[in-house]
Amino acid sequence: MRKLSLILIGLGAIIIVGVLLVTHINTDKNSGTTTNQTVAATKNKQSDGKSIVIYMTRTGNTATVAKTIQKQVGADIYHLQTKEKYPTSYQKMLKVARSEQNRNSRPELTGKLPNLTGYKYIFLGYPIWLDKNPMAINTFLNHYPSFKGKTILPFTTSGSSGLGSSMPELKQYAKRASFRSGLGLTDDQLGDTKQLVRSWLAKNHF
Repeated sequence: MRKLSLILIGLGAIIIVGVLLVTHINTDKNSGTTTNQTVAATKNKQSDGKSIVIYMTRTGNTATVAKTIQKQVGADIYHLQTKEKYPTSYQKMLKVARSEQNRNSRPELTGKLPNLTGYKYIFLGYPIWLDKNPMAINTFLNHYPSFKGKTILPFTTSGSSGLGSSMPELKQYAKRASFRSGLGLTDDQLGDTKQLVRSWLAKNHF
């Protein structure tokens, strides 16, 4: 009888150990699957590339659009500023802008420009002055020897000009960059900025 009890106890111990081993193996397998899925998701996210919003503004309208894009995309952001401030008077500002365009000048920028290494998408924003981008945008583009592997998505604000004739200028100076369709918001559209930005981003697969 005593031998039978010992045999039963031994069998019970063997069964318990077996159950624990099976549970441990299954847990390891499940953990491995989860880890691999996490790594894959991270790689997929990284392969999409980082984004940065770079903008120039005078009245604050372009800044509003820039910050809306930043929030919806989750991008970094940089405010492009000139050393010499533009006049607050619209007419006086146009006079300065016309002079810069006629001379094809490159207004000096202030602050350290961002290192674009690691960024794949550049959202570039600016107001439209006399149907063109401010010459300071060309100063910015000329700073970088190449935009190879980067995609620029321009966005603008204006009274009624949309993107104006700024695209040829950008393509000329953003060497080796790729471009996607831009967003040109006029004054009467600014109230719908969030929705218009959302639709534009969706069309560009963001």
